[in-house]
Amino acid sequence: MNFYNVFYWLTVADGVKNVFDTFSNIFTWFTVISLIIVIIATIIGLDSDTSETGEKSATIWRKFFFKIYIFCQIICIITWLGYVLTPTKKDCLLIVAGGAVGNFITTDSSAKSIPSDITKFLHLSLNKEIEDLSKETSTDIKKELGVEIPKEQTHKEKILNNLKQMSKDEIISYLQKDSTTIQN
Repeated sequence: MNFYNVFYWLTVADGVKNVFDTFSNIFTWFTVISLIIVIIATIIGLDSDTSETGEKSATIWRKFFFKIYIFCQIICIITWLGYVLTPTKKDCLLIVAGGAVGNFITTDSSAKSIPSDITKFLHLSLNKEIEDLSKETSTDIKKELGVEIPKEQTHKEKILNNLKQMSKDEIISYLQKDSTTIQN
């Protein structure tokens, strides 16, 4: 894996998404306006005089704005797809971290021997942390970093902090003894 490309896309992801967002909005407006003009030109062409010059000029304008409409529609679809498919910086970090963890878990033999109870516990803990982080949007720093330092730790958080400091064997012996008490 070329990490230069990964870090490049991590740094410019939000800017690229903003560019796609801006141009998708612009070309959506152009598409709508040119469609309205094509409809009006068609109606005028139907109601115009039966003289050849009136029909000819209405047909020319209708064809001209129809070409503009088709061009704007194609660019509009491309920019909307770019906006939808371009991840933000936060999404890029999740993709890279998730991929690295997935590769590690599938290739490391010691990670495969972790008991399933601990895996379930960590999974539930991570889900809770993700929910907590998504609810925290009170300050700009929290939004930028996506992290908040808790003032008061709950029982569950104390257990998690203790588990983070233990080795794999200590965790297994800890869970075999009693997982409801906190060891200091």
